[in-house]
Amino acid sequence: MNKNKLNMLNVLAIGSLLTLTGCVGLKGSDEPAVAKIDFNLPQQIKWKQIKNQQKDGNTFVEWIPESNKDNNTAPARIMYRRTVSTQSAKPFLLATAQPLKKMCGDMTATLLKTDSTYPNQMSIEVLCSRLGKAGFGTVAYLTAYADGQANYFLMSEVKLPASQKAGSIIPKNEQEKKWAQTAAALAKVMKQFNKNTRFCDATGKCQ
Repeated sequence: MNKNKLNMLNVLAIGSLLTLTGCVGLKGSDEPAVAKIDFNLPQQIKWKQIKNQQKDGNTFVEWIPESNKDNNTAPARIMYRRTVSTQSAKPFLLATAQPLKKMCGDMTATLLKTDSTYPNQMSIEVLCSRLGKAGFGTVAYLTAYADGQANYFLMSEVKLPASQKAGSIIPKNEQEKKWAQTAAALAKVMKQFNKNTRFCDATGKCQ
């Protein structure tokens, strides 16, 4: 076995995940309205906010490491989005991930279990071998909650050396080897970050 080969995870194709759910809306749902999604940015990294847009009940916020100028140079990013919608969490999240199938040379995904017990949620891990014409691939952790009034979406993403097969990186040189090792450690932090998210209702009860 090539010692430089990094097998990230055993994963399922996103196409298989798409067969698990239909587009079921939540209009008139009895589920409690989401007061907030409880999460704390990973403390291993100093973050800075580069976007904070709010309009008509929709919210978009993005963070990158403080030491980086923008997304082009950042090795990772975290994005939070609230979208007014009656769609349930599963079809919303899968529709959000769908464009990656066209952008990635090879893409795989697997369900991700979080600590939250909120019923209308879904989380997945997505591995992309190469993102478009960029010289890198990505691993992203996507989490969505829905309450019948809005979708709440959280994504943490790490850049990886580009590869032929998603989740299997063969570094071409020492620089890529160090990059892959750093990215693997960072991905572990981001994965735990998404797993730790919880839903908190208007009474302050978090689940």
